Amino acid sequence: MTELKKGTIAMTAAYLWWGVMPLYWNVLSHASSFEIIAYRISFSFITVLIFLVATKNLRTFKIIKDRKKMLLITAGALLLAINWTVYIYAIGIGDYTQAGMGYYINPIVSILLGVVFLKEKLTKGQVGALALVSIGVVYYIISQGQVPVIALTLAVTFGLYGLYKKTAGLDSIQSLTMETTILFPISLAVLFIIGGKEGAIFLNSGILPDIFIILAGIVTLGPLLLFSEGAKRIPLTRVGFLQYIAPSLMLVSGLILGNQFNVHQIICFFFIWAGLAVYTVSNIKMREVVYVGQNNS
Repeated sequence: MTELKKGTIAMTAAYLWWGVMPLYWNVLSHASSFEIIAYRISFSFITVLIFLVATKNLRTFKIIKDRKKMLLITAGALLLAINWTVYIYAIGIGDYTQAGMGYYINPIVSILLGVVFLKEKLTKGQVGALALVSIGVVYYIISQGQVPVIALTLAVTFGLYGLYKKTAGLDSIQSLTMETTILFPISLAVLFIIGGKEGAIFLNSGILPDIFIILAGIVTLGPLLLFSEGAKRIPLTRVGFLQYIAPSLMLVSGLILGNQFNVHQIICFFFIWAGLAVYTVSNIKMREVVYVGQNNS
């Protein structure tokens, strides 16, 4: 199996995982968004620490001595923290539209970052696919009648996080370990404040919520690890197109949870999936050309 295929499978799995996450977090819907995210970070750190102890790989922390790599990892951790915090803020004020729109804009940002910073080339088919996708997203933005500051922040921060993963040249476990280590004290502070003011739900809301909270580390780290592995192996432009798997599944998850689906979303998704169809056909034709060329050589 080629590195490109391994990366594509890993990235696809990550977005499939993220796409059904709303169903998981719905079990903890009675907790505040800030509390949930604090549990995610805290138990991610604990999960990584247990893994490192079990595999006798605590030397991973030696990377702290490398200032250049630590600066990159800190930047990555901050991008992740900003992304999660802005998303939490959007959910907290009830602005689900912008929160969802961020997932529509993010792939375009990833593709543009790949073209601009990594000099990745787009085929004519991919340019056509990007044009169709962009039309759908721009239409959706216009239909909302406002500049989507929150959505743009979500898209840009996670797009830059993907660029960092692509270019940093770091081991996936190593970078995730240090990212969660950097964010862990902040998450503890948040839980301490919530516990003092409102009372944390952990150990106070029954066995099922406690199990879901404990597993939050695995649920959070799983797709991030797959994303890291995929980002190292495939072009950022391909990452961008694969990202539309997540919002599509989130839409289905939302319908299962009783959310409404309006005509603007239908039009937006028509253009997005038309673009993805063009992208898929373009890739298939490109493979056929390569295959024929190899057979003729």
